[in-house]
Amino acid sequence: MKAVVYEGPRRLEVKDVPVPQPGPGEALLKVFYGGLCGTDMHIYHGVHPRAKPPLIMGHEFCGQIVALNGEAAGVKVGDKVVVEPLLSCGKCAACLSGYYHVCANLGLLGIDRDGGFAEYALVPISRVHRLPQDMPMLEAALVEPVAVAIHAVRMSRLKIGDIVAILGAGPIGTLVAETCRASGAEVIITEVAPERLERARARGFLALNALAQDVEAEVRAVTCGKGVDVVFDAAGVPATAELSTRIVKVRGQVVVVGVFNEPPPVDYRTVSFRELDIIGVRVYNFEDYQIAADMIYKRKIKVDGIVTHIFKLEEAERACEIMERGEGMKILFRLD
Repeated sequence: MKAVVYEGPRRLEVKDVPVPQPGPGEALLKVFYGGLCGTDMHIYHGVHPRAKPPLIMGHEFCGQIVALNGEAAGVKVGDKVVVEPLLSCGKCAACLSGYYHVCANLGLLGIDRDGGFAEYALVPISRVHRLPQDMPMLEAALVEPVAVAIHAVRMSRLKIGDIVAILGAGPIGTLVAETCRASGAEVIITEVAPERLERARARGFLALNALAQDVEAEVRAVTCGKGVDVVFDAAGVPATAELSTRIVKVRGQVVVVGVFNEPPPVDYRTVSFRELDIIGVRVYNFEDYQIAADMIYKRKIKVDGIVTHIFKLEEAERACEIMERGEGMKILFRLD
């Protein structure tokens, strides 16, 4: 089978490798689509602390079950499924408390073991989610990033009628914005890339250019001076960490969605004086995945326009170059 193999910093090779055979508790999937994201770029650049070559990348993928080895409640050979790529130990305090998504030893397919940028992939049976069988697989390919957004919003204190700010209009920020809108909130988005600002505006959001506009003043104007109810930081850069505590209301909430490359400075005096609530969110859980698939399938969340590029595996290097330049939004690999 063909697979994109990470061989070292900025070295991806499309290789013919043996089709893996499922061990106990595993399913073999024929992969239809795989999504490229920021984590994959960290691997590509050689800066991910856990990813070691040679590695088949890819943790966002969907496909069809072609073989099972073990009991499989709710799924069978031939089912179209999406993969929840989390690998938890089942033994740490978080896992034993039911929070396997923040496992002390959390791993992911495509990072800690071979993933889905291949014609076939092995996954734990417990981590496959059966899809409505008439769901377009192009939409199924977005379940993972939508689940990230669902988890962030479900962890927040968002209520119908709230005004929220999303910092960053990339794929995750845009999906958080769409999830907030679907939950009854008014949405403001900040961004610095002109193309992404225009995309956000085309989706009907109030989009502010964080480089050219006074975001704090604009937010105060929209919220009659009080600030937004909830800030979702989907950018994960020092500038947004600083901005978030200035535009949220007294006793408001900041949800840290983006992963910071380095620990950012945070104004704890402002946090204390204004009684702000800052929470972190990490990936998703089983229920988030179920909700994400259901909302996409029933058109409760708008995902049109999120995918802007689709490549073959042989074009992996080109896909990474486009991602590096910040062009478009979500990039997918299609495996025929």
